[in-house]
Amino acid sequence: MKLLPFTDVKITDAYWMEKIELVRRVVLPYQWEILNDRVQGAQKSCCIRNFRAAAGEIRAPHSGVVFLDSDLYKWLEAASYSLAIGADSRLEAWAEEAVELIAAAQQPDGYLNTYYTLMKPDKRYTNLMEGHELYCAGHMIEATVAYSQASGKNKLLGVALKLARHLYDTFMHQSKYPGHPEIELALFKLYEHTGERFCLDLSKQFLDARGQGENQMEKERLDPGHEWIWEDMKRFDNAYFQTHLPLREQESAEGHAVRAMYLYAAMADAAKAADDEGLKDACKKLFLSVSGRRMYVTGGIGSSSFGERFTSDWDLPNDTMYCETCASVGLMLFARRMTALTGDVSTYSVWERALHNTVLAGLGGDGKHFFYVNPLQVIPAVNHGNMAMEHVKTVRQSWFGVACCPPNIARTLLSLSGSIYAQNGGDLYVLAHIESELEKDGLCVRLTRESGGYCLYVLGEAVNLRLRIPEGCIMTGEGAVERDGELIFRHPGGQAVYSYTLIPRVRLVYADPRVLYNNGKACLMRGPDVYCLEEADNGPDLSAVYLPDNAAFLEDEGDIREGLPVIRAQGLRADARDGALYGEDAPRFTPCGLRFVPYRYWGNRGENEMLVWFNVKHCAQAREIKEEPK
Repeated sequence: MKLLPFTDVKITDAYWMEKIELVRRVVLPYQWEILNDRVQGAQKSCCIRNFRAAAGEIRAPHSGVVFLDSDLYKWLEAASYSLAIGADSRLEAWAEEAVELIAAAQQPDGYLNTYYTLMKPDKRYTNLMEGHELYCAGHMIEATVAYSQASGKNKLLGVALKLARHLYDTFMHQSKYPGHPEIELALFKLYEHTGERFCLDLSKQFLDARGQGENQMEKERLDPGHEWIWEDMKRFDNAYFQTHLPLREQESAEGHAVRAMYLYAAMADAAKAADDEGLKDACKKLFLSVSGRRMYVTGGIGSSSFGERFTSDWDLPNDTMYCETCASVGLMLFARRMTALTGDVSTYSVWERALHNTVLAGLGGDGKHFFYVNPLQVIPAVNHGNMAMEHVKTVRQSWFGVACCPPNIARTLLSLSGSIYAQNGGDLYVLAHIESELEKDGLCVRLTRESGGYCLYVLGEAVNLRLRIPEGCIMTGEGAVERDGELIFRHPGGQAVYSYTLIPRVRLVYADPRVLYNNGKACLMRGPDVYCLEEADNGPDLSAVYLPDNAAFLEDEGDIREGLPVIRAQGLRADARDGALYGEDAPRFTPCGLRFVPYRYWGNRGENEMLVWFNVKHCAQAREIKEEPK
């Protein structure tokens, strides 16, 4: 299976176009101003300043974290997708300015990194564990491929190939690899775009060397002369960097969640390109480990703030977790590759879950505020009073000193058209039910939503239309065959219209009882979308709310949030105790109306409590509730 590129597909869906236009018209200009340090009140970026210094335009030391270059690269990648969607002379001028800066900062031998160029030119590649040189190089290459595809201009492509050749000459015959994966999947993209075999060979070398022989990360950690960038790294083990075993022997998702996802995505690319059964089997086991035992219901991953990492199976706390937005972006990258690698469309439900919930929650409605950490429970007084939770923000932030997430959201949403359709021989897959238009090799497809259903207009030669049934949805279509999570139409050729219905089910979802934090609790979902309670609708002390497991739900189509209806139900609220903190009297309950909003919408109405997993009363215990939803 091969996903069709963003250049072949145009999104027409009203909801997603609103999001895309928000990114194009607000997010990208705002982030450009941020990168140039021109936004009053926002934390300084210094990113463009560093490139100007490395290019010799100004005299200044490097400022900010060592991997700051990647912010510009991700911005440029997002800008490239935007220019493919529609012309924008201002954005095009900024993109060309960025290209010129990047080219000017490249060293004569192809090396490109502003931190080491400005601060430690004689220390190149001496700190692969922390220095992020290869991570930044990877994002530069990804930006290059997107810019080349969108604009047809090749100046940056020359810079990227020169950088890639420099990396090949430096690393191809060494058993070294990056502390933060990214270069591996980027080199694969560059190979696919240019056909340059050495890019594929180097990507494979980085993967094959990992976890083999002398451990590169351990060697650096134990070196008494190692120049530490982050002292905490001293406490991390080999599993943190996914170097504890050769890749083909790894079976559980370990370590830093973003590192893991970028690495696993590259493994899936390599397994597909080489038909490598060993890597393929490892990818399957790792995907099951993530999605089956270490993933939040929102598609968030990374349950520990210390190290932004996976911990152990079933360890999924709701309030102290991390769930970095970038980690869910990485999970999307891994999931879509697993669908292409295995042909199993059910894996795409993980892609959809991460996008609809955690990734969209990371972007504020104004396009200028962002979440880095995505909690499933927030009590502002607790968050402010407990220093162990200071990583969890109760409102979105205008920027971050480590700002990898905002441009990651931008590039994800603007490249969404490249994640809707896929082909495999005579089969055309519709993986995401997003209104769109596809034109490729004489095949024209238009997907629209009409009168409560969907219509697929097809013009072209005979093809099997294989429509993925989203998780938690009921799909039917006249003349279609339902099989293995798909609705299949046979298009005999010519011009035809195929109609189908897709109904998201509103339902209570329960966690495996081994997730101790959620025992006796449930969350509310509608199709792939998670809902939550907010104090703005339901008052404070949401932990005192109970819902009967036989509750009736009302979808309020007149009250839309983030393109989805608000859901109402009748519940109970445990009365607060008078006097003693503890007592022998059982709780007393008062009936209350509840209002659930999409999780991706939370936090847009100021600071207030939020709760995803709420208490459940079994129907035998909740007979006192007789009212219908109000």
